[in-house]
Amino acid sequence: MDFEKDYFMRMIQNMVRFLVQLITGKTQFDYEIKDTENPTACDDTYARIIAMADSGRINEAENLLYQNLEPNNQDYLLMGISFYNHINGYTDEFLAEHNYTRGEIETGIQNLAGEYGITGLELFVQSFSG
Repeated sequence: MDFEKDYFMRMIQNMVRFLVQLITGKTQFDYEIKDTENPTACDDTYARIIAMADSGRINEAENLLYQNLEPNNQDYLLMGISFYNHINGYTDEFLAEHNYTRGEIETGIQNLAGEYGITGLELFVQSFSG
């Protein structure tokens, strides 16, 4: 069971790394709110969805993420990837307690990428599972 959990967590981490490198050329990325005095709309959304998810309202947070996406703004894509990476760090127990799964994280990343024209992540998942 732990092996399976670790496998899915690593697979999601690899998807995140792949997307971040594809988008930014960097191997790591964490969304940061640079100016807390004057947050952007994207910063505000990120702070809200992380707080909601941390309090167990993961599905609501995901809905808010999609309601606020701006498909022409790459910052929102990176913010969404950071959101999914953040919730991937939750324990399986926390996720289950709040009606969420690692499979939903994987699907969420794929759907988010699709909103920005990035397709084929299911092939990445298949090649990783190998």
